[in-house]
Amino acid sequence: MKLQTALDKAYIQAGCRNSRSVVQIRTVVWCSLLLCLLMASMASGQDVGCNVSDGVCRIVSAAEIMGKIRAGEPVMYENVFVSGDINLSRIGKPVVSPIKIVNSTINGSLNINGVEFMGPLNLSGTVFSGDVAARGASFGSDVSFAGAHLLRVAEFTLTKFGGVANFVGTNFHGPVSMGYAQFSKVGSFEGAAFWNCADFSNAQFMDDTSFERVHFLRSTSFEFARFYQLISFWRSVFHEEVSFANSEFSGTANFISVSFDENAIFMGSRFSHDVTFSAAQFSKSAVFGLAAFQGFSDFSSALFKSVAFFGLAKLEDNTRFANTTFDGDLVLTSSRIYSMQLENASFSDSSKIYLNEADFTRMLARWSLIKDHLVYDSAAYLALVKNYKNMEWRDDANDCYYQYRRISQSSEPWGLEKMIDVISWLSCGYGVKPSYTIFWSMFMILLFGLVYWIGNGIREIAWENLSDEEVDGEQEKNPEAHEGDSDSVSESRPVRSTERRIPFSDSIFFSAMSFTAQSPASLYPVGIYKHVSMIEGILGWFLLGLFVVVLSGMLIR
Repeated sequence: MKLQTALDKAYIQAGCRNSRSVVQIRTVVWCSLLLCLLMASMASGQDVGCNVSDGVCRIVSAAEIMGKIRAGEPVMYENVFVSGDINLSRIGKPVVSPIKIVNSTINGSLNINGVEFMGPLNLSGTVFSGDVAARGASFGSDVSFAGAHLLRVAEFTLTKFGGVANFVGTNFHGPVSMGYAQFSKVGSFEGAAFWNCADFSNAQFMDDTSFERVHFLRSTSFEFARFYQLISFWRSVFHEEVSFANSEFSGTANFISVSFDENAIFMGSRFSHDVTFSAAQFSKSAVFGLAAFQGFSDFSSALFKSVAFFGLAKLEDNTRFANTTFDGDLVLTSSRIYSMQLENASFSDSSKIYLNEADFTRMLARWSLIKDHLVYDSAAYLALVKNYKNMEWRDDANDCYYQYRRISQSSEPWGLEKMIDVISWLSCGYGVKPSYTIFWSMFMILLFGLVYWIGNGIREIAWENLSDEEVDGEQEKNPEAHEGDSDSVSESRPVRSTERRIPFSDSIFFSAMSFTAQSPASLYPVGIYKHVSMIEGILGWFLLGLFVVVLSGMLIR
């Protein structure tokens, strides 16, 4: 038995995926061992109890065991070799005697279909070379298959476990069916291995149940199963597809560090209490569509290598994806979300986030984290803007709104509305980028200053002491430049303009003053540059007014 257990662990640790071949090989090995043991016992002619150190077991006929059960006598065997099939399906009355056949080998099938057991049944460490059929059986007391090896079909459909169901370390080599089974008390499958298909559909687990460190090597079904108390799959491995579709979890559900090597289907499942998938690994699709999470749900540090589908799901309490890795898409289409945390989550370059028609109250995800992955949907973008405003994440709200307007503008046909949007984009970043207005203001000042300087369109007024005759002559030449001058001959007055090119810095100074609708005392435009200065003043008032409006709006928000 120790050797067999070691082999089981080695197979699992090696990540064996072709379980059908493994089952066939293991069946041949066991049959060979059983045949050798039987021949050795017959040759020796001994009928003694099993000596573990010598590896010799006493042979017991199945008829002897069934006779004791019919007589109501206790059945107590250890380290025996049972030859023949044990068939109690036609016993016609409840089995009241306790049964204990441990660390033994039953070289045949066990048929207890429909049998009612009043006393405990202990088959720990026993090897079953044939089918185990317990369809519709009822166990009023504790049942133990701990460490047992069921080499062929294990049928527990409609079985009722009234006491503790102990399947710790059990190896199910053939297909297992526990559909519609009922576990009234604690059920433990810790360390078990299901080498073939396992069916727990419509099973009911009334008390705490443990599937911790279990290996499911073939497809597994928990569809429509109901877990009324704590259920734990801690560190279990599902090597092929598993389905929890339409299952109900009334107590806490623990999927910490569970590995799903193939598709994990939780479509339509209902989690009435807290559930955690922390550090779980989903190698293929994780389907939670139409699922309902009524308690806290934790996916922190989980790894989604493919799509994580939560379409039409209801997440009615806090949902946590902190430090979660998404290598595939995150689909939240039409979902209802109360509060979702995506702190320090990471997305691959190709990952997409779908929030189409999603309704969420609180989304704790920085815009910088999701902006490159969010699939455009106008309602989703506006909902995110509102979400960021409610949390007073102003920069995130502004950046989200800006990207929303950019994408919306790019999809519009050319027309008046799009032209207005383009102006709004360039001038103020749709009202959320005052830096754009500052940039254009500085650019206009520099541009017009350069135009004035290159075209020599600015004149400088010179201050000189001239006679009245010279002053009158200058005023006749340029009456606008000398309007309001004094008639005193001895005063210093602006009486002469020079046509030399003014310094570039003075052109910038004049441009800045014109931009703010102010006229410098010593500089004035000439010719066409009077109109250029007027245009600059109009643009200046527009940009300055726009800056005040945008800044005020941001401060109010």
